[in-house]
Amino acid sequence: MISIERVYGKLDQTAGFTSVVELAMILEANTSEVRQRLRELGERVAQNEHDEWRVVGQTVDRLSISPLSPSEIEEKERLENIVQQAFFVAGQALKTLRDKKLYRETHATFEKYAEAKFGYKKSAAYYLINASEVVNNLKCPQIVEKIETIEILPASESQCRPMTKLPPERQRLAWSKAIRKANGRVPSAKIVKEAVDEIEGKLKVKTDKTKRDGPVKVAGIGIEYVAHLDEETYDLLKEYQQRVGAITFNGAIRRLLNQEKIRTNH
Repeated sequence: MISIERVYGKLDQTAGFTSVVELAMILEANTSEVRQRLRELGERVAQNEHDEWRVVGQTVDRLSISPLSPSEIEEKERLENIVQQAFFVAGQALKTLRDKKLYRETHATFEKYAEAKFGYKKSAAYYLINASEVVNNLKCPQIVEKIETIEILPASESQCRPMTKLPPERQRLAWSKAIRKANGRVPSAKIVKEAVDEIEGKLKVKTDKTKRDGPVKVAGIGIEYVAHLDEETYDLLKEYQQRVGAITFNGAIRRLLNQEKIRTNH
């Protein structure tokens, strides 16, 4: 793997922002490795919405980079993986305890067992179980086609929670979208929820009369179209969506408009 010092040194020679692809070509290295090293540089580098990077001026001491030995790099990656996947391991363990009923000798239900043994309320235990299932779905490319390989995985249960209501293939779409919205970094739970809402086609309820419908430019995504509704209209549309079985609000609206078009033409 390319060294972090080499990536930093080459980036430091450029005056402005440089794309990961261009930097990888200069270094004759794999793009994903270069991107990983850039993330490891932390506050020494900055990223813009176009996935371009530059060395940060005076915010940190550029001489503070202390090269890690191969054994230190291995230990660092191992410990980081433990921290990031702690919730996943806990969820997998809880799922096995529940599914095999390994609690049955001391407790009547899994919920009572989880609270007595680990201090988990029912919701907390199931949040972890559901999160572990989301991570497994994100790691399984066989469930969906034509979606980019996911190299970044959730680092907390809260990041998985918004995706639990989606089918596996839409979980991967939502997570990929969230990563793009976070400029290639691990997205916060809030960003993941925004991505899930966009995937589901949720429309914002209008609370401010100064807001207008129409196209909106979203950084890193492009142009999106927003419709602001009052609460009554929102509830009526939600009821129609559920009645006709539309997956998204967009699908429900298209169905309504198509029906009106057919009626008008006849």
